[in-house]
Amino acid sequence: MRMRLVVAVVALGLAGCVPAVEEGASGAQIYEIFCAGCHGPNLEGRVSGPPLGFGSPSSEQPRSYHIATVTNGRSRMPGFADALTPDEIDRVVDFVLSEQGR
Repeated sequence: MRMRLVVAVVALGLAGCVPAVEEGASGAQIYEIFCAGCHGPNLEGRVSGPPLGFGSPSSEQPRSYHIATVTNGRSRMPGFADALTPDEIDRVVDFVLSEQGR
């Protein structure tokens, strides 16, 4: 019984850990909050996330691939459908694509 209580308290605490995005935040701001920790502040990639910048393998993928990846996740990357609105996902994908020169 005590373990269930601990699990419930931890789960509730973690539910409040999703960063908030200010209304009208730019794609760059959303990237900084949700993506830079794994993919690097300059899209250079890190151990926990592949590079996303110009010339990276992801730069050869269509926009729909990026939208689906951010929304639903892929491999080790979590999906962000519960944390970001479709419009915010569009903005962060547009930012990444613009950094890739597209």
